[in-house]
Amino acid sequence: MMRILFFCSLWLMPVSAHALKIAMVLWRGETAAEQGFRDELKKLGLKPVLTVFDANQDRTALATMLRTKLEPQLASYDYVYSFGTTATLMTKSFLAGRKPLIFNAVFDPVGAGIVSVNKKDNKVVAGVSNMVFLSLQISNARKYLPKGSKMLMPVNPRERNTQLIAEQLKSVAADYQWILETWRINPDKVLLKAELLRLQQDARESVVFIPADSYLISVAPELMQALNDAHIATICSIEAFIPYRCTVGTVGDYREQGMLAARIIAMNQKGIGLQDIPVQYDPAPRLIVKDMPLP
Repeated sequence: MMRILFFCSLWLMPVSAHALKIAMVLWRGETAAEQGFRDELKKLGLKPVLTVFDANQDRTALATMLRTKLEPQLASYDYVYSFGTTATLMTKSFLAGRKPLIFNAVFDPVGAGIVSVNKKDNKVVAGVSNMVFLSLQISNARKYLPKGSKMLMPVNPRERNTQLIAEQLKSVAADYQWILETWRINPDKVLLKAELLRLQQDARESVVFIPADSYLISVAPELMQALNDAHIATICSIEAFIPYRCTVGTVGDYREQGMLAARIIAMNQKGIGLQDIPVQYDPAPRLIVKDMPLP
């Protein structure tokens, strides 16, 4: 009870009067998460001054940008915000503890090595996961996909995130009578048409689980069109795929996740150490079913 009262009292304390300078390191351009982040910072009275560094899904470009553009100005920033597992891992390595890092849209922050189970190691890092618990996703999907026992999941070999998801999904899928098979996709848009034809062939008797992966998100219209044309059922793990007629998905809201990241900064400004702020999750993920009205 005393802990609850302590946190409540912190929300009543005034926030910092000076403008907060925040570097935003993005993997694939601005999303609804960044808009939610901006809006919530302003709502909380934090007067943000934001500078965007967009990698455009290019590791080499991101490494160069961190070294040549962020490094010379780093001392002037109060926080660094990062979106996605790849950008967060590279940014954390670059910062080496020099500035507080607030991450967003990281599926498994502990598994990826971004935060530690020992909170003493998290003094300069905190953030938001886009994970919706796989057990909830699969149990919901099974209600609408009662037939079949095969599940196929595309895996991007360049994304540690999808490999972590696959490791966790195997046992969860088995609990609901699905046998999971991973399917390696070549993340080269030049080869996309051929890869999608191969996917249509290999997934004919399966439901396809589409994970939170930056490359798959970037080709979402083509990916979902190919699967829908082949009448292959899909389970989508994040909202980016929903507009393209996913069969079923239980998804968090990007805007809400951005707002949660802003609230972490507000708590930190009011005296709560980042190590004392647990990884945040969207508290109310939505169940979306194709051809049913959106909630």
